[in-house]
Amino acid sequence: QDEGHRGIGLAEDLEHQRELFAQAQHQGPRIGGLELRPGNSMVLEKFAGYVPRPEPADFLAGGKVVKIDQLSLRVMPDQATASTALMAGEVDYQQYVPFDLLPRLERARGITLMGLGGLHMFQGNFRLNHMAPPFDDPKIRQVLWHLVDQPAVMQAIGVPSRYAVDRCGSFWMCDSPYESKAGAEAFDFSIEKAKAALAATSYAGQPVVMLEVQGSISQTASMLLAQNLKQAGFTVDQQVMDWGTVLARRARKEGWGIFSVYANGIDMISPLTHFYVASSCADYPGWSCDQRIPPLLAAFARAPDLAARKRLADEIQAIAYNLTPAVSWGQFTIPAAYRSGLKGLVQSSFPMFWNVEK
Repeated sequence: QDEGHRGIGLAEDLEHQRELFAQAQHQGPRIGGLELRPGNSMVLEKFAGYVPRPEPADFLAGGKVVKIDQLSLRVMPDQATASTALMAGEVDYQQYVPFDLLPRLERARGITLMGLGGLHMFQGNFRLNHMAPPFDDPKIRQVLWHLVDQPAVMQAIGVPSRYAVDRCGSFWMCDSPYESKAGAEAFDFSIEKAKAALAATSYAGQPVVMLEVQGSISQTASMLLAQNLKQAGFTVDQQVMDWGTVLARRARKEGWGIFSVYANGIDMISPLTHFYVASSCADYPGWSCDQRIPPLLAAFARAPDLAARKRLADEIQAIAYNLTPAVSWGQFTIPAAYRSGLKGLVQSSFPMFWNVEK
């Protein structure tokens, strides 16, 4: 009988939960999904019941005051079409303008480009698989510090020099709070040094399997690295696929050696957030591990001030250079473009539409 009563209570509770989920729960400054066409568009409306903080908007902090009643988000897979719509006044904002379209938009009347530095830039990385040959050998991994030519990668993917850092050896981004030079002397592009370093290792011709995302700028970076790997004496197997396939393949501990990716600088500016350092000794694709790193990350989280955190960031980076969880192929900006009539747009590498007036 008691079990039966508990079963009835559980059923009633589940029904109550279903009713709650069937109702829109509004806590932020906008009501989402009122007009939703998956893969095409979504309309967000101002939530009149939201009470913002009293402070001015300051990036992700401060008061999120919504000044426009309706925000329409549209998916335009063809970036040239999106740029044409922007210049024609059909849309007000274009996220992440391709580099080859920048000159056109820079010349356009009534268009402003937002290209920011520091933590608002992107960081490209070659992630190495520490569980499979040849990169299960740390000495072979370290050869890659001589094989990545950041300026050449930036030129190949078409990044104008004003939107790129010439060379950045800091795991935590350059021009950021924890920028570090610790261990960075190892990052020295030289095919000849790479040949000599590889010859001194146990490398026996095992293929380096590279997972490349077709049509992406990360594929361009991979193609340059593949060329340099071959010149240094590596056997290279380039495999081209879509991003979803890369995600599936990288989850396996065998069958791949490198994949190329880039991430928003917000995710990479700290030892606690950098994907390939913060995940040290965790079950994360690439499986890099130095047992000294996790306690240093814990100490970083408890550090009393910026100076203490910077010292720990240096110490962690020096270990990371030896471990080689990933090798950066560059730091760069992908600008946004918007109609100059928009006022109060929060300066950020990703769109935030509170505080905006039109």
